[in-house]
Amino acid sequence: CFLSMVPISSLCKKEKQGTTMVGEKREKVKNVFGKIFGKDEEEDPNAPKPVGQGWKPPSKPASKPGSKPASKPNSKPGSKPSSPGSKPAAKPAAKKTGGFTDKEAKYEDVTWSKLPTSARKAAEAIGFNEKQWDDKEWLPIDDNHWEDLTDDEKKACETLGWDSISWDSKYEHESWADMPKHVQKAAEKLGWDQEKWDDDWDTETWHKGWEEFTKDEQRCLHVMGYYVHTWD
Repeated sequence: CFLSMVPISSLCKKEKQGTTMVGEKREKVKNVFGKIFGKDEEEDPNAPKPVGQGWKPPSKPASKPGSKPASKPNSKPGSKPSSPGSKPAAKPAAKKTGGFTDKEAKYEDVTWSKLPTSARKAAEAIGFNEKQWDDKEWLPIDDNHWEDLTDDEKKACETLGWDSISWDSKYEHESWADMPKHVQKAAEKLGWDQEKWDDDWDTETWHKGWEEFTKDEQRCLHVMGYYVHTWD
């Protein structure tokens, strides 16, 4: 037999060479298919994809998993946070003329058109209209003592800055220490101090007529409870 004449070693060698050739051909076929389809069979599926046209890298999450959404700010932009225990803003102080508010001066030198609504209603409640107020007319209520006024009239007078002492006695029988601070201040501007007031000293103020006073002095007399009809 012919095969028996061929050495076995030669057959094994040829078989090995054939296997190698087949493997090489198979590898070439893989390379060809890889070029055609753009993907190598040996490509790692976990490897990152190349950046190309039409492909975007995944965006990062806005927040960490499990994190709470950001809460809305408690105050408007630019506003200062209020400190714990802070007090509410105080009301603006009343405007002063000559060192006194209009209410301390009984609104006596304020025209009807400039009276605040509350003061105008109070003036109407005790009998005034615009002409009577601006002309400083004497009204029937001016003949009454404080105790003779009705409760509504007293309330209206208090809104205008009056009390029982300024209405009846103009503080003439009060000691210096018992007078309100704004009344003491008015008396000082008219020439008194504690000693002169408590000892009933006379001052130049008592010898002047109403029209001889300056506007500031007249305002001080209003604070003490006087006006043109009760002074002259």
